[in-house]
Amino acid sequence: MDHTRCTIKAVIILAAVLLARNNVFANNTWESSLYQPGVDSIEIVRSALDGRSQLSYDCHKVLSQLLANHTDPDVLQYFDSWGRVGSGLAAGRSRYTGNYDECLNVKSPLLPQLETKYCTATINIPGSTPLKLGVCSPKQCSPEDLSQLYNISVQDTTVSVTCQSQDYKLPPGSIAALVVVGIVVLFALVATVWDGIYQIVEHSRNDDSQEYESLRTEFPLKYILCFSLYTNLKQTLSTSQPPGALGCLNGIRVVTTTWVVLVHTFLTCLFTIVDDAAWFTQDFFNRMASQIVFSFDCIVDSFFLIGGILLAYLQLTALSKSQPNVLTFLKSIPRLCLHRHIRLTPSYAFMLLIYITLLWFVWDGPYWPVPNPIRTMDNVCVSNWYFNLLYINNFSKASSLCAGWSWYLSNDMQFFMMAPFFIYALHRIPKIGVAICSTMVLASTLLSIVVSHKQQYPFAIGGFPKYSFKPNFQSVLPFYTVPWVRFQPYGIGLLVGFAIWNLRNMSFKFPKKYNILLWCIATCLCVSVIYGPYSAVMGHHVISLAENDLYHSLGRLAWTVGVSCVIISCSLGQGGWINGFLSWKVFVPLGKLSYCVYLIHLPIINVLVYGSRNGTYYSTLMFTRDVVAMMFITYLIAVPFSLIFEVPFINLNKLLNRTKPAENKQVKDEHNNGENCNANQNHSEKERLLTKKNLK
Repeated sequence: MDHTRCTIKAVIILAAVLLARNNVFANNTWESSLYQPGVDSIEIVRSALDGRSQLSYDCHKVLSQLLANHTDPDVLQYFDSWGRVGSGLAAGRSRYTGNYDECLNVKSPLLPQLETKYCTATINIPGSTPLKLGVCSPKQCSPEDLSQLYNISVQDTTVSVTCQSQDYKLPPGSIAALVVVGIVVLFALVATVWDGIYQIVEHSRNDDSQEYESLRTEFPLKYILCFSLYTNLKQTLSTSQPPGALGCLNGIRVVTTTWVVLVHTFLTCLFTIVDDAAWFTQDFFNRMASQIVFSFDCIVDSFFLIGGILLAYLQLTALSKSQPNVLTFLKSIPRLCLHRHIRLTPSYAFMLLIYITLLWFVWDGPYWPVPNPIRTMDNVCVSNWYFNLLYINNFSKASSLCAGWSWYLSNDMQFFMMAPFFIYALHRIPKIGVAICSTMVLASTLLSIVVSHKQQYPFAIGGFPKYSFKPNFQSVLPFYTVPWVRFQPYGIGLLVGFAIWNLRNMSFKFPKKYNILLWCIATCLCVSVIYGPYSAVMGHHVISLAENDLYHSLGRLAWTVGVSCVIISCSLGQGGWINGFLSWKVFVPLGKLSYCVYLIHLPIINVLVYGSRNGTYYSTLMFTRDVVAMMFITYLIAVPFSLIFEVPFINLNKLLNRTKPAENKQVKDEHNNGENCNANQNHSEKERLLTKKNLK
């Protein structure tokens, strides 16, 4: 028995040594013992039952029965399903899941009452990465009992055990959520059937088509048909765009959304199912291409830039037609914000409802979140979900952030509520409007430097960076999500939208040499922001606090200016084949889906990754496969999600908007979250002359 305990301890100490080493091949003394048999489940149970453990009576009894019959093939399945220390330890593997499904399907005629559950034992080894082993446990054994199994055999370590819940009975809150979602889906199906009947009757009676068309626009049919899947699908898949649309933004939006999915797929897999994380990261980070993943800060800056451009461009177009006075404009602000909420909140709310109350019950597995204390994918959301719907969750700490990726939506809504005042100033007194926007951008830049310096928040999250200061990730307010740091790209977007609107009104074209210069500036700035920090990220250069502060502020500014140069050139029809690609009609429906893709992509990634049965050895090819698969599945699911939970409320919003056509000109909302940018460019000669005068 002492020999067994020493063997188990030796294996655990070996794991600690291997996981703590920076260079696993620096010494070959451990190679001869690397492939020794791992921690054997039968020996662990035998050690715990020798009288020195403090197992509960029921647990002790069932384990004794299992051990006594361990030669039976059915009982042997129980012991075989345990995770054991084995191959991959030298590559940084720290988790051995065993066989999840084998554990849950243990059935033996010798033990007809046996029921099992899957647990994970975390062995905390001082100075090393914790080692996690899958444990198949009888239901009579508590996590404390299972800790005893390892504590008896392994000394000088602490063992904690968590068990997967096998209770998939929906609680009342989840049942209520399922009923609400079901009602909306059922209503959409009824509306689709109604729309189908209307379409059939209309085609069969051409002489009375005008009569049926009038019925379609009457109450309540016009509101019911807003939920028709057939009509909404036609609307979503339509590639038509009105004259003057900023077509290049569709492509930029889709590319940026793909970038988001790529980064979140990589990070979720890396910290969950990648067994050779140490070797893979070492190999991956040494490649320049890895900077695309770790320049994720640029992703949301592109979204903010697009949002500012579209809002400024569309609002200036509306204001130039209606020419409202100050009082009329101020009266339109509440209505403008209301329509914005109607546009974004329903699909956002349904995503949160499904994510918090239903998604946990979709799948299971050794990596699946352990309920603590509620069966949900995100325990924080149980108490903080309303911060999201109030669009203020970006002020929460990372540990208190519900649906962490949704912080962008809160910033976007906050910027949207401020932007109309800046845009009205740009319309009435352009010089003052430009000065105000420029001042706000400058203030955001300076605040980025001040906050970064005070909090010492590092810009290089991945790789192997070295700092001359102590990085601080636990700040009072998260540097990454607060609006006063994030306003830079949005403010520049307002100025770029104003510039494009004026230049298009003048039918302006850059001389060829200046257009080439514009593209050179864009290329230099964007490439510098992504690949410039490579040496520092790899640890070849020690990052000072001043360099860290400047990159946080000026890096975001440089990226935004670079992308703005591309958008300006393409919007004036001088982008060449790049403009042709970004304006490709395929990107029009994909751009409409981008908002829903952003909402649901991480829950889908979590289900597919956390539902894995075993870890994997990663490579660039495997990473590419996973990204392509995640993109395809996310867009595939985004289609019905958008048709049911997004497009109907957009249609209702438009119907409500038509009730006051005079105000409709000011409250058009085709912002950056999945809508096609629609803008009418038919201005009178008088408006063109006024525009030229304003520019002068």
